[in-house]
Amino acid sequence: MLNTSWRLRATRHLACAALLAFVTGTWVGASPAHAATLEGQSFEDTTVLADRTLRLNGLGLRGVAWIKAFVAGLYLAAPTKDSAQVLSMPGPKRLRLKIMLEAPSSELTKSLTSRIARHEPEAVQNQIGPRLQTLAGLIDGLGELKVGDTVDLDFQPDRGTVLRHNDRTIGTAVAGDDLYRAVLKIFVGEHPADKRMKEGLLRGGV
Repeated sequence: MLNTSWRLRATRHLACAALLAFVTGTWVGASPAHAATLEGQSFEDTTVLADRTLRLNGLGLRGVAWIKAFVAGLYLAAPTKDSAQVLSMPGPKRLRLKIMLEAPSSELTKSLTSRIARHEPEAVQNQIGPRLQTLAGLIDGLGELKVGDTVDLDFQPDRGTVLRHNDRTIGTAVAGDDLYRAVLKIFVGEHPADKRMKEGLLRGGV
C-alpha cells in the first residue's frame, strides 16, 4: 500500500529505487508476556475489542531489501488459515499497522482507494463509495505518519469501521461490514497486494 512518494522518500534516505512490495518476515518466539515479534515490532497475542477477546492470527512486514515500511498484524475471534473464513467471520476484527517509515498518511489512502477501484465489482464500489470516501478522509487527516506510530483499522459489528491512531479513536465509526471486508481483501482477499503478505497474516495464530 505504499505509493510513489513513499518510495521516493525511502529512495532518498536509503539510496534504493526498487518498487515496494509486501514481504513476510520470520516469527520470533513468544516472550514470557506472550508477544510475537517481527522486525523488532512486538504484538500482544490477544487484544480486547467490543467486549471480545481476539487472537493474533498472523504478522507480515511490508518492505523490500532493507527498506521497511510497516508490520501488520491481524486479530480475529478464532484463528484460521482460510482467507474466505476471515472475510466472512462474524464479530470484531482488528488490522494493526506498526509504522517503520515516515510518510504522509494520504499515501495509505491513495493505495486503499485505488486497489478497491481495481478489484471490487462496480456494484460494490457504488454501494460503499461514499463511506469509503469518509474513511479515506479520516486516514488523510492523520497527516505525517512517524516511525513508531500505530494505526488500527477495527471492525465493531454494532458500529462499523473504527480508525485509531496511537490508541486514540479518530472521528466516528463508518458503518457497514461490506466496507471493512473490502479493505481487508487488500491484505487477504483473492487479489491481495502481495501473496506473501497474505500468507503471513494467515498463519492461523501464534
